[in-house]
Amino acid sequence: MFWQLQENLFGEFHMRKTVITATLAFVLGGGAVFFYLNHNAKSNTYATMHAMHHGTSGAASKARTQGHIHDEMTMPGLNGTDTTETEVADLRTIFQQHMEIERRVTNLPNGISTFTGSQNPAVRAAIVSHVSMMVTRLEEGRNPEVIIQSPTLDALFDVHEEIETEIEVTDTGIDVIQTSSNPEVVNLLQTHAAEVSDMSERGMAAVHERMSQ
Repeated sequence: MFWQLQENLFGEFHMRKTVITATLAFVLGGGAVFFYLNHNAKSNTYATMHAMHHGTSGAASKARTQGHIHDEMTMPGLNGTDTTETEVADLRTIFQQHMEIERRVTNLPNGISTFTGSQNPAVRAAIVSHVSMMVTRLEEGRNPEVIIQSPTLDALFDVHEEIETEIEVTDTGIDVIQTSSNPEVVNLLQTHAAEVSDMSERGMAAVHERMSQ
């Protein structure tokens, strides 16, 4: 009787121990999985956004060797935190018809002098509208945070109060002079001007290259 009771008690204890062990393994394992997924999600946020923007997730990844896949009609990457339909439409026109854009940049000791225009009236109107709205945003410190915009532009919005801007609309486009007494801001202005020139020349290809670095 004693041995049978002892055996039953031992069996019950062993069963409880197994249940407890399994429960702990599940909880700790689940926590580990949650930590991994959460950490992985944070570390891959930009990569995921880039893959989604390029249409390279899932079955679409098979087409990567043939180039990036984009929705050239809606271009979701042109949207920002509070961008208007007009702003998005202007950017869409600029990117889709970038081959018709003429751009000149002169680096000044204290900033930049740029001309951006087009012989195409629709493209020219989009350029003038876009530049005017961006200058207004910069003066007010309202970063549009467009998905595909460069970190350089974010940095410029952080120091917008140190930038002086003059614009003049011409028959073929728009002249912009931006200056600053801060050498670091001048460097940002010149870097961004070069980025815009690259995008004007190569369109979305320039954006893809920057975002994949």
